[in-house]
Amino acid sequence: MANMTPRTKRNRRERVLATHGRVCWICGKPIGDDLTLDHVKAKSEGGSNGEENLRPAHWKCNFDRHH
Repeated sequence: MANMTPRTKRNRRERVLATHGRVCWICGKPIGDDLTLDHVKAKSEGGSNGEENLRPAHWKCNFDRHH
């Protein structure tokens, strides 16, 4: 998935949001404009970019989780 078009990325994001809603999977609070998709299992640990491994998260929650 390294060469995904902007439309493909947007469609994937929309599918993840349709499945999980606009709620941060880390803190459980609603997400506004600070939305990012977080890998449940990090790519460095063998996780994928597949929708089954992605969850909506606040940017700060995602950053804090990995640092």
